[in-house]
Amino acid sequence: MNSPKDRPVSELSTYELRAELARREAQERKLTNMTAIELDCEDLAEQFKDSVLQARFDALDPEDDRPKKCPRCGRDVPVSARARRRVIRTLAGRARLMRNYHYCRRCKHGFFPRDIELGLPDKGSISSELERRVLDFAINDPFEQAAVRWSMHYNFAISSNLLRRVTERVGIRAEACSERCLQHALQPTMRDKPKLVVVENDGSMLPMRDGEGWKEAKLGMVTRGEKRLIGRRGQRGIVSEARYVAVIGGPDDLARSLGDALRVEHAERAETVVWLADGALGNWRLADRLQPGCTQILDWHHAVQHATDCAKILLGENDSLLPIWQLRAERLLLGGASRIIGELMDCLDETDSLEQRVALNDLVRYYRGNARRMSYASYLEHGYPIASGAIESAHRHVLQVRMKRAGQRWSLSRARRMARLRAAYRTAGAPRLHAAIEHATVLTRSHQVPQRKRLRASNH
Repeated sequence: MNSPKDRPVSELSTYELRAELARREAQERKLTNMTAIELDCEDLAEQFKDSVLQARFDALDPEDDRPKKCPRCGRDVPVSARARRRVIRTLAGRARLMRNYHYCRRCKHGFFPRDIELGLPDKGSISSELERRVLDFAINDPFEQAAVRWSMHYNFAISSNLLRRVTERVGIRAEACSERCLQHALQPTMRDKPKLVVVENDGSMLPMRDGEGWKEAKLGMVTRGEKRLIGRRGQRGIVSEARYVAVIGGPDDLARSLGDALRVEHAERAETVVWLADGALGNWRLADRLQPGCTQILDWHHAVQHATDCAKILLGENDSLLPIWQLRAERLLLGGASRIIGELMDCLDETDSLEQRVALNDLVRYYRGNARRMSYASYLEHGYPIASGAIESAHRHVLQVRMKRAGQRWSLSRARRMARLRAAYRTAGAPRLHAAIEHATVLTRSHQVPQRKRLRASNH
């Protein structure tokens, strides 16, 4: 059989054409360095992307003039304008697309059936796949740094402004999604009845601009018991999978988002729901509101830290007996609140000043107020977590790693969108994030939301 170079091009298969092209390129440029070979192959692929991309668009069947169904109301809508041009930037370069425009007078919605067929975003000038990758860079690094990192991975540059616009556009879409729809899309819901659901919530401060100072970002986390490896005696465990919600707003905002995450995780059907938090009264009010009857646990480290802070006032900041005091407090706390309260009350007669007496009274009041949340030995016996290190760590890897860098300041609207995107990112993971937001947008628009279930009391 004749070799490909001896036969007419029209007789060659696609595979033979590619092989012949590769052979000719290799003969023209003889390279002996591995890096040079890799970069040369990449450059060769880039040269053909534009022509292949446009050929793909040109090969699409032409649109007909028949009415098309409105994606919102389902009504047949006639063509309003023909052959409208759109230039799309993709991973393979730029392509020009001509398509028909339809406008539904019933629901006041305009749409391009060809854009829907190709899966193009409603707005913007880039493809969904390019938008997905740009978003991944944008929510993990400041825009300027992300643009530099992008140029290391791709043969074409993007601007920090494009990263900013994509984050804004996708953030607005995520903001418009129902939290329940978003949670369903971000992480598959397990249908089985959960044995243990653990809820943690906490707040941390983020720097704002325009004279706003600092604003508290409230973070909530919902995990199933089988997704946690519990540490020993308050040591930090490992969380393999969790749902996160992040809001910059009031308690009601967190309650709405966290409540929907609990419903998606079927917390109302769980055998046991554990709510782990520090001693702030607002946390327990939230627990009573969203999951009445749950097992509330005061964070072990906060309980120990309060005892240590009191000891510094009683003994002095650098007293050599402080480690002994802390060790004794830990041993007493494992026996419950009553034991440590009893020994603290015995210390009242040994106080020398009003400041010491006030410190002891405050500590006793703190333990008495949280006494029913401090049965640590029983919690450990049942396999419940007693330390809220997971939510404190979550503040770092969900929010602060992107939103609390040197010199950063946020407007309130952009901070809210970024916080929501970061929580969604850590819930779904990088590969699923973009598609999950698109799916949640469809669910929200079509009102295909699971029926709201009233949260029932558990752990009675």
